[in-house]
Amino acid sequence: MILRKILVSKILDQIKIAIIENGKLIHYFMEYEDIQQSIRGNIYKASIDKKAKGIDASFIDIGLGRSAFLSKFNPFQKEMSKSSGAYQISKDNFVLVQAVSDYDPRKAPKVSDFIALPSKYCVIVSKPKFFGISKRIECQKERKRFNSLKKLSNKDCGIILRTSSINKKIKDIKNDIASTKKRWREILNDFRKNDSLGMLHQEKSVLDNLVREFINDKTFIETDSRFVYNKLKKDLSKNIEIKLVIKSKEIFKKYHIEDEIKNIFFKKIKLKNGAFILVEEKEGLTVVDINSGSSLNNKKETLLNINKIAALEISRQIVLRNLHGLILIDFIDVKKPKEKREIYKTLSESMKPDKSKHTILPMSKFGIIEMTRQKRGSKISNIISEKCLVCNGYGLVQDKVSVCYEVLENIIKNNIKGKVSIKINSTIYQNMKDILNKHKNNSEIKKIQFKLIEDFKPIYDQRELYEII
Repeated sequence: MILRKILVSKILDQIKIAIIENGKLIHYFMEYEDIQQSIRGNIYKASIDKKAKGIDASFIDIGLGRSAFLSKFNPFQKEMSKSSGAYQISKDNFVLVQAVSDYDPRKAPKVSDFIALPSKYCVIVSKPKFFGISKRIECQKERKRFNSLKKLSNKDCGIILRTSSINKKIKDIKNDIASTKKRWREILNDFRKNDSLGMLHQEKSVLDNLVREFINDKTFIETDSRFVYNKLKKDLSKNIEIKLVIKSKEIFKKYHIEDEIKNIFFKKIKLKNGAFILVEEKEGLTVVDINSGSSLNNKKETLLNINKIAALEISRQIVLRNLHGLILIDFIDVKKPKEKREIYKTLSESMKPDKSKHTILPMSKFGIIEMTRQKRGSKISNIISEKCLVCNGYGLVQDKVSVCYEVLENIIKNNIKGKVSIKINSTIYQNMKDILNKHKNNSEIKKIQFKLIEDFKPIYDQRELYEII
C-alpha cells in the first residue's frame, strides 16, 4: 500500500494541506475558514426561468444574485446507462439542483438536476432504487459481497459504493449509508417545506473533504494546530496516527516541500536527468512540452527513457496543479510505434489513481498525446495567485525602446513645441538618450528641446516609466 503523509498547517483562519506519497508532493490545498471559495457540490432549491432557454438546457435562479446554467450533467451516466429514465425533484416552479462548476467571469456556473451526495464509503444519488459499485473495485469476490447492500436503495434514492469501501466491514458501510441517507432526507424535507429558493446543503470544508477522500489506514497526519488536531482526533478512527507539533510551526519546511509549492507558479520543471518540462496554462487549454536539456550528455540516456521519466512527472503535475480541460503533451519525437505505445502506457498507468475523470488518447504521428480532464474546483494557480497589473497575465511587459517611442509619439502627434521636460525612470533613461541622439537632425525632433530628468523610483507599474512635465 502507498505510504501517505498529510501535513496540515493553520495560521489564523488560513488552512494549508499538503499530501505526500512515497516522499513526493501530490496534492496541495488552501482554504480560508470564513470564505467559501467554491460552490461545487452545494445543493440548491432553484427557480426555473422559462423565458431563458438554452440548447438542451435553461438558465435558473439559485438565489445568489446571478443565473446558473442548468445542464444535463450526470457524472454517473455510464454506471446508469442500463437504467432508463431521469429523475428530477421538483415542486411548482422549483427544482432541486447541485452545482457542478464554479462562477466564472465569462459564464454562469453549471448546475445539474442530478444530485450526488458523497460520504466516506458511498454516494447517495437522486435515482430511486438504483444500486451501483465503483468500476475501480475489480475484485469479483468483493463485488459479490456488496450485493447484500442493494436492498438499502429505496424509492427516494439510489446508492453507489465508492472505491474506499474495499475490505471494509459491511456494518461500517451500512452505518455510513444510513447517516448519508438521513442527511438526504433532511435536504428533501427542506426542499418541500421552504417557500423560497436558496442553498439547502453546503459542501464540506477542506478538512472534512480530507477525511472523506484522502485518509486510509496507512495514513500519518502531522499538524501545527491544536484545533485541527482535536477535530481530526474526533472524526477519525483510533488506528490513524495524528501528531501535534507545537514547537516547530513551519512543518512544510521540515519536510522540504515549500519550494515544491512555490514551483507550482513556475512554467519550467527540472527533471533529475537534466531534461525539463514546460507547462503553459491557458483558459481551457494547457500545453506541456518536454525538452531533453542536458540529459543527452549522458550517452546511455535514450529518448524513450527521457519521455517515460517526463510522463511520470507530468501526471504528478497535472494532479498537483489541478489542470483540467484539454491538455496537449508534446513529447520528444520517437519513431518506433512500440516506443510510442510504451510512453502512452506509462502516462495512462500513472494517471490511474487520479480521482478526476480523464480520457487519454494514444500518441499521434507528431508525437503529441491529447487528454481531457474533468474540472473539479479551480486550478491551484488561480487560487493562490492573481493577474499581474502590468502584463495582464501574459508574463511579458512592453520593451523599453517601444516605451520611449510611445513617449515621443505622444509629444510629436500632439504638436508640442519648444521645451519639453520628461521625468523618466532610470531603467529607460539611456534608451531615450540614444534615440534622441540618433534622430537629433530629424525635423520633428529638431523643433523640440528635450530635458531628461532621471528618476530612480522603482517600477511597479508600466505607467510609472515616464511623466511628461
